[in-house]
Amino acid sequence: MEENFQNNQIFDFDLPDFSELKMVSVSPKYLKVVLFNLSIFTLFIAGSVGVVLYFFHSKLSVFQIWAIILVFFLLVILLFLNACIGFKFRKYAVREKDLVSQHGWLKRTIIIVPFNRIQHVKVEQGWFSKILHLKAISVFTAGVNGGDITINGLPENIAEGINHHIRGSISKENVEDGRSA
Repeated sequence: MEENFQNNQIFDFDLPDFSELKMVSVSPKYLKVVLFNLSIFTLFIAGSVGVVLYFFHSKLSVFQIWAIILVFFLLVILLFLNACIGFKFRKYAVREKDLVSQHGWLKRTIIIVPFNRIQHVKVEQGWFSKILHLKAISVFTAGVNGGDITINGLPENIAEGINHHIRGSISKENVEDGRSA
């Protein structure tokens, strides 16, 4: 008995062209939040390095102390450059049936979440974001990895508008499918 196994392609995938997708940048005010958080982190690390140098300076040569300080300052500069350059690539788009999020400059990540896969939506606002009138919107899917999106740095009215649009789309789809809204 001879089997002739074939595995032909059954769909002609027409991949979407993301170059035509108009992504919207998050609010420029959000860079202040990112830099503030990074500054707090830097102060904590600087204090830790200072404590280590205080207690171990007698066991370290002058060259080692200056090397530690130089490495610390280089890392801080790289962290701030990464935050500033990476901020330019934080974008999002809301389409009829899905939400698109993009981030990263060294490793670009684009996540697309169809509205019919969303389990729930959450709008958050931290204390510093509240001062700047910014909010974050998070959408959660049933998937385990990579399906959830959080878009930080949205103006309050836009975050609430996206929340309302997603909830309306989900309710509309549920009614059309015959499920309770």
